[in-house]
Amino acid sequence: MIARPWTDDLPKCRNTCVASYLSPFDGNASSNDDYLCFYCQTEDNSCLYGVFEPHNGLDAARFIMQRMAAELLFPPPTAASTDEEIREKLRNAFVSVEKAYIENYDGMIAERTSLQYRLQILTAHTTHNAQMSQNYNSILKRLKEIDQHLSGGATVVVALVHHNKLFVANVGETRALLCRTDDNGVLRVIQLTVDHSLNNEDELLRLSHLGLDVNKFRNAQYLGNQTGTRCLGNYLVKGLYRAFPGLGSATSDPVIAQPEIHGPIKLDESCRFLVLVTAGVYKRLQEVKGGIEQTNKQLSQLVVENFRKELDFNKISQSVLEEIEEEFLSYCINNNLTPKSNTHVTLLIRNFNFLPPIPQRETNTVQKQNAVRFNPIVQSKSNTLLNEIDSELYSSGTNDMGTNDSNIDTNRSIESSSDIYPSRPYEKDKRIKGYVDFSCYYENVAKARKNGTLPSFIN
Repeated sequence: MIARPWTDDLPKCRNTCVASYLSPFDGNASSNDDYLCFYCQTEDNSCLYGVFEPHNGLDAARFIMQRMAAELLFPPPTAASTDEEIREKLRNAFVSVEKAYIENYDGMIAERTSLQYRLQILTAHTTHNAQMSQNYNSILKRLKEIDQHLSGGATVVVALVHHNKLFVANVGETRALLCRTDDNGVLRVIQLTVDHSLNNEDELLRLSHLGLDVNKFRNAQYLGNQTGTRCLGNYLVKGLYRAFPGLGSATSDPVIAQPEIHGPIKLDESCRFLVLVTAGVYKRLQEVKGGIEQTNKQLSQLVVENFRKELDFNKISQSVLEEIEEEFLSYCINNNLTPKSNTHVTLLIRNFNFLPPIPQRETNTVQKQNAVRFNPIVQSKSNTLLNEIDSELYSSGTNDMGTNDSNIDTNRSIESSSDIYPSRPYEKDKRIKGYVDFSCYYENVAKARKNGTLPSFIN
């Protein structure tokens, strides 16, 4: 059983619905969860959203997701944060997550280097026996396992709403779409992110500056072992890119983790909703509809249709994904196609004012009303002392604990009353009964004095 990520316990943004699951074409039923995304609200009413599309397994993507949340939320942006400071915070978060990923796999990278060295020694031997062949095969098997782990990564899109401004950052082909009405009241969809793929001329230009022949990649599906040109993780195509055909001549890493950052975008009345979506979702639409130019529009239309027909806001993302999946499955069956298995798809929708927004502060208000405040002095008292006070109270026949009040005042001075038992006055000059037994100490002192071994500094 996979441990639930700590990001699931973050305070949720109530104006967001999300659906995320693994494509069922691997023979298993799809499972709905929020595993590779988060959508949370901070104390100052800022909101943070993230969608992560895994590459070659889920482990690295889960690590990247949780580390990204930690980098952006601890500490979160403050009211005094400038636009440039927030952009820099987003940029630094991607750098820190990439660095943490490499550090997390340091041991495995070192093991891989050691195994390759051993493999070279075995290969250099002209004679081979059964034991050497067995060692050779076991090393190859372990190298394959390590490469599987090191190739894990994720493409990412992160959105931050701060003081009614929207900031977006991404690497890879995950998208952020903002749907807003124009001056004529017509709903328009704007792609805020950049697709880091081999279809992007700017990315091809970057690769050409590294000394690569981009003509070989224009119609290619893969750059190394992945389709995109940027991602977090996947050390195999970064630190070890020279092992891949066509990448050996690059002067530095062809696949990078540098994000594209957009914003601030002022969120006014024209902004209706925001969509964060993985490539696995919109590429299904592209395949079914037979084009890429109208994909964002088609996806937005599906969202609008489900806004209007779905009574439960929290089910809108799920309804949209089910509709896309059903149409895609029919398309594959009709055309005798076998879709790629283990595709993780995620759709996150943040409503601004397409529907009446839910006040974000309502949840916090309820929590504060029900909160219990504790005096820090009470929490720092010795357990032994607390037990002694308990026994003294009961021995004196006092049963009124006086601790049912859920709103204990933290501002009272400890000199005026007892913080543990408010109904009992605190007596300033009362002696506290001893609770440490020194008899053993005095016995040892007496023995040492009798034997003449008592240290001079003890009287």
